[in-house]
Amino acid sequence: MLLCTCKLIGISDLMFGKHVSEPKKDDETHDQHEERTWQQKVRVTGDGQCYLQPFALKNCLESAARWLALKIPGERSKTYTKRFTSGILVVEKLLLSNGDGKPLTMDKVDPVSIFVPSDGKRGGPKRVPRIFPTIYAPWSTDAEIHIFDNKIVKDVLLRHLDAGGKFIGFGSMRVENGGINGRFSVENLEVNEIEA
Repeated sequence: MLLCTCKLIGISDLMFGKHVSEPKKDDETHDQHEERTWQQKVRVTGDGQCYLQPFALKNCLESAARWLALKIPGERSKTYTKRFTSGILVVEKLLLSNGDGKPLTMDKVDPVSIFVPSDGKRGGPKRVPRIFPTIYAPWSTDAEIHIFDNKIVKDVLLRHLDAGGKFIGFGSMRVENGGINGRFSVENLEVNEIEA
């Protein structure tokens, strides 16, 4: 098994969109509810550091594998898509830091109001203002990726990470969904063999 570590450096803003399940108060408008609860759209550790769920990186790599559709050498027309779906694991939270390397906390997150379709679908008939918590580039996170599939070697992983950072991204309004946010570059990729 391989353990890959790397630093992901944000090259575009990152917008959060975690679902808020807190109901509206009596006589509270949608706008008032958004204004009151927008901070709940960000995941925060017990000591106040903002983070992304591990599956954000896992999903990014899976999407990059589908998008690239690189063929596995010696396996005819098979691609890496299934290999990235079942052959890698990301288990640690992606703890976010700001441009100077300090832990990113809620005081560095700004509420950005955007007119979006009310049903969340592109081209929807009605648009409403929604608040998206946003951090501005540069941001960074250290990532660990466990690789169980021996077909995924360092160069293959780097190519998929690079494509994920440029064309998939993280968070709301990310590149994969037609936005421009959540893009990142990859630095200090190290791969070490460890016991399973």
